[in-house]
Amino acid sequence: MPVNIGIRTRSARLLLSIFCASTLLVLASCGGGSGSSSSGGSTTQTTGTITTTISDPPTCLAPNGNFGHVWVTITKVEANINQGAAPTDSGWVTLVDLSTAPKQIDLLSLAPTTCLLTQLGSTSGLAPGKYQQIRIYLLSNTPSSGVAVPSPNACSGAGYNCVVLAGNIVAELNLSSESQTGIKIPSGQITGGAITLAAGETADINLDFSACDSIVQEGNGQFRLIPVLHAGEVSVTGNAISGTVMDNFTKQAISGAIVAAEQPDSTGIDRVIQSTITASNGGFIFCPVPSGNFDLVADASVATGGVTTTYNPTLTTSVPLGSKLTSVPLAPESGNSAPNTLPVSLSGTVTSANASNQPTGADVQLSALMQSTPGASTPLTFTVPALPGSTPNISTIASGNCSAGADCANYTLLLPASNAMVGAFSSSGTTYSPPQASNVLYEVEADAFVPSSGSQPDCSPSVQTTPQILVTIGIPATAPTLAFSGCQ
Repeated sequence: MPVNIGIRTRSARLLLSIFCASTLLVLASCGGGSGSSSSGGSTTQTTGTITTTISDPPTCLAPNGNFGHVWVTITKVEANINQGAAPTDSGWVTLVDLSTAPKQIDLLSLAPTTCLLTQLGSTSGLAPGKYQQIRIYLLSNTPSSGVAVPSPNACSGAGYNCVVLAGNIVAELNLSSESQTGIKIPSGQITGGAITLAAGETADINLDFSACDSIVQEGNGQFRLIPVLHAGEVSVTGNAISGTVMDNFTKQAISGAIVAAEQPDSTGIDRVIQSTITASNGGFIFCPVPSGNFDLVADASVATGGVTTTYNPTLTTSVPLGSKLTSVPLAPESGNSAPNTLPVSLSGTVTSANASNQPTGADVQLSALMQSTPGASTPLTFTVPALPGSTPNISTIASGNCSAGADCANYTLLLPASNAMVGAFSSSGTTYSPPQASNVLYEVEADAFVPSSGSQPDCSPSVQTTPQILVTIGIPATAPTLAFSGCQ
């Protein structure tokens, strides 16, 4: 569930997504003002204005997930032209300053077919340039005396950042360094590498912070924030992608399906930029979204009348901004006979140690990768959204079950046990090929970092991927252990 914090300058808006797996988003208004200088009777605009907003889709909202609310309290948003700048270095410009009136926001308050805009603030007089780093600061759960706090406090008794579970149980959402050094969105997580602000102009940008992918439950039962963010420039008009997910056989809408908007990274693998869940009528919307075409991936596992139907993934490639997909078909793994078909359970273990081979706790984010055309010479590798009940975010801890010299944690990804239905988007109607009957193969990718790193990968290597794993309907599968070392 991503949170969009929109940051808009005079000809564009910047959105930033902060939290939680889908329909995302922010529909911001552009506005503006700019600095100017005069010489010889002429006026030249030299600066721009940025307005910052925030929103997030409820992808892990109960019953799809464990949470009724996810509250965060924002105090500041900054940007820097230097991609390597530390929080204490020079060059930071303030986009939003809420230090005297922190803003507490429920990241799961957005309906799956609407775009929500919450304005955080506006700043003018920004120097032109390529801003290659953004940091978002949250209020400490134990602020010092005299520091402004939100009133009323939705997390009363559990700090100022919290999750609300079933039975209205409020649990503190522990922070690592988000209040001291901010949540960093580096150049590598910004489409094109930077947010470009030209003299006298503005740029619309979407920073996506997936709330539901950003919460890990630790071994002691506590919850901690491990921020997942992406950023990209968005179009002022035509910046939405919407559609409807339907059962390929019954033609009925599928409620609670997961839809992910993906773009390839530098290695060519499709990564989730935004994700959402479908409404009761099967509808979804992504807005605003970064520039370029997107690949949409949808899957679902739906329980009705005691029968669970798991659907294959469906991949729609090259979807441009402004598109509406009238029908995204999902094929039941059981065909049209509709017996019970549970998702396959793909489980594994992750271990972590430092450079001296001593146990070191690490936060780990896991994703499942599949090829669009198994066995092809140039298949597209894309991310398959994990279904409800999965544990894609884990934290390694000391345990008697760990190997010597390491902390460890187990994970489970619930996934379709079938290949994808694939179609190349067409405005006149997309044609999908049926799922291939060949072996269904997954790879599990893990990104690891220690909490003190400020949510930046710092193990060596920080990303690991398993060999391909064969999965079959109804049979649990086990992935090889992923062992991280050199974690600082």
